[in-house]
Amino acid sequence: MMNMTGKIIVGADEAGRGLIIGPMIIGACAVDESVMKEFKLLGIKDSKKYSSRTKLKMHAEMIKEKALAWSIKVLTAKDLNNYNKNGLTMDEAEAYAFFRALENINEKVGKIDTFQVDNFQAVKLLRKLLKQNSQLKDTKLVVSIRAETKYIAVSAGSILARDKALSELLKIKQHYGDFGSGSTSDKRTINWLTNYFQKYGSWPADIVRTYWKTKEEIEERVTR
Repeated sequence: MMNMTGKIIVGADEAGRGLIIGPMIIGACAVDESVMKEFKLLGIKDSKKYSSRTKLKMHAEMIKEKALAWSIKVLTAKDLNNYNKNGLTMDEAEAYAFFRALENINEKVGKIDTFQVDNFQAVKLLRKLLKQNSQLKDTKLVVSIRAETKYIAVSAGSILARDKALSELLKIKQHYGDFGSGSTSDKRTINWLTNYFQKYGSWPADIVRTYWKTKEEIEERVTR
């Protein structure tokens, strides 16, 4: 952890939210004015703008080295399936993960002045969690559409999240084979899911989000 100068800002973002295969990752990064200047000089930007996996990984390592503190939370498909069974939406699960990441950083740096996140459906829950926490109740919550393109702390969080998400997907592929991107818009992913269900008649619930409508559609096609 670096010496801190001025107000501390934490930015956080998610990766993998829209996938049917694999985890959803939350990445959070704490910065002050000095760190923000360093990140700008390094060219830290929204993770979606990185076409090179190598450069994304390199910047993720630099962020971990130079940030005041950072935190990554992994919500596996199994976690998300269990949350869904217990009546928790993905947005609510995301809010709790954001909160846990912020708690983790708070333990490392102390008082956090501002928490920046992208707009999502469970902002009210996140705000409530902050207000109920004695250490975070005075932290200003800044919510903005496309926050990862506006705030460098959120950009850094998005890089940490995406780098971890890609690493986790690679681990899954090493065990289960290539299923493409994991998105329902990817024909390779749909073909892999269809072939898997045809072969086994069930789903690997540790990697597939079984509450998705796509899963039911595949089951209907296969058993028709």
